[in-house]
Amino acid sequence: NLEKEDIVLKILSFNLLIISFVLVSCSKSENETPTNTVTYPTSKSGVTASGSMTVGSDTVSGTYAYACSRLISGGPSDATHVGWILVITGSSSFTEESNYYTDSACTSLSYGRYDNFDNVTVGEASGSDYKVTYTQTNYTLFANTTEAKTNIEESFSGITVTVGTAYVITSGIPYKNLIKVSGTNLDLGYKGYTDYPSTSDGTNYVKQ
Repeated sequence: NLEKEDIVLKILSFNLLIISFVLVSCSKSENETPTNTVTYPTSKSGVTASGSMTVGSDTVSGTYAYACSRLISGGPSDATHVGWILVITGSSSFTEESNYYTDSACTSLSYGRYDNFDNVTVGEASGSDYKVTYTQTNYTLFANTTEAKTNIEESFSGITVTVGTAYVITSGIPYKNLIKVSGTNLDLGYKGYTDYPSTSDGTNYVKQ
């Protein structure tokens, strides 16, 4: 009987040890904070940040970027990620970049589209947003890979581009939009031809 009791005690002690280990492990896992590293792409258009624009009581200048994101659909067949960048190029001008990358760090460019805007006029406030109008003077299509060249030529009928060479298309289209500035954040809505969007929550840029 003593031998049986000794065996039972050993089994109970071992089970308690296992349970204690599991409880400690779970507690540690639940309390750990995951480390999510946000990567911001850099400008690829070649434009230079210059001057500043006034939005309400705020001043915006330099370069803003949206975090490098996985590409869900669209773009060249070799692109896996996308990044958006906004560069203030003067007191009434800016460039908006849409860059497609072949890597998750948003460093290896496949295709870049660079929309250049001028005649920026910031109007009245609309809640925490401000109405803004501007004109697209031109946009540049840049294929850095053969897959990007194919994508551009399929998307824009009648044009032929060369890998490594910018293709500029003159525009002159006026747009209406909403903009909001809060500290280092700049929110720009989805621009329209005739009407303002309902909110500035379109692309949420962070100053770099």
